[in-house]
Amino acid sequence: METKKKIITKDLLEEAYWKYFNKDKFLQVDPCGLVYELKKHTSRQLDIELGALLVAMITWGNRKAIKKAALHMLENEMRWKPADFILKKEYLHSYLTTKNGCVYRTLNREKFIQVCDNLHNALKQENTTCTALRSKIEEENLTLESLMHGKSVEEIIASLCQWLSPAKLGKPGVSACKRICMYLRWMVRKGEPDLGLWENVSQSNLYAIMDVHVCKLSASILHRKQADWKACTELTNIFRKWSDSDPLIYDIALMTIADHGF
Repeated sequence: METKKKIITKDLLEEAYWKYFNKDKFLQVDPCGLVYELKKHTSRQLDIELGALLVAMITWGNRKAIKKAALHMLENEMRWKPADFILKKEYLHSYLTTKNGCVYRTLNREKFIQVCDNLHNALKQENTTCTALRSKIEEENLTLESLMHGKSVEEIIASLCQWLSPAKLGKPGVSACKRICMYLRWMVRKGEPDLGLWENVSQSNLYAIMDVHVCKLSASILHRKQADWKACTELTNIFRKWSDSDPLIYDIALMTIADHGF
């Protein structure tokens, strides 16, 4: 692909996705690849949902550092069983040997345990208040998707931000909430490289993954120059006009042109 700067267009992004996107190469460098690695060890949806959410939580900064920290979390701390890690409160004994109790960058053990407590409480509360799930806490059909049933994407973003609030993933309606939007893309979208686990949320309603880099990369089509929720919704609306069925295919395309030196 040419490295000369171009104006972002629908045609350019579609060409980038269909001609240059390579799933295997993408998963080698992107944190989403760790979720695929997790899938080799478990088929339980709650394992995949929780593991992916906690990987998304630490997805900021250098990709290599993210993948190293995420692999340690999934393999060494969780033993590839994130659901048991949360439901059985195994997290209370995690990260005991890491330097200064560091999980990743500014996320320390204390904040991580609070996040896990929030997730544990959300799952336990669902189990006690929903008759259909009362005896299902250790079974396959208790999922984060079931907790989100009937909620809009905006409400799901707000819930996840609240559960992960000690890790500061953003303020709904103000911040771009990049990592939550990325997590939902992983869970909902059917096309590569995403997993498409959630059947009850439409990929048409997903929001773009917005950060400073994306804002700059999309400057030719955005009025908003600050990488916040307004910029996220503006870019999302453009994507939805280009494809009402799969707007976030253009998010993958943006990442593809960036990786090719756009």
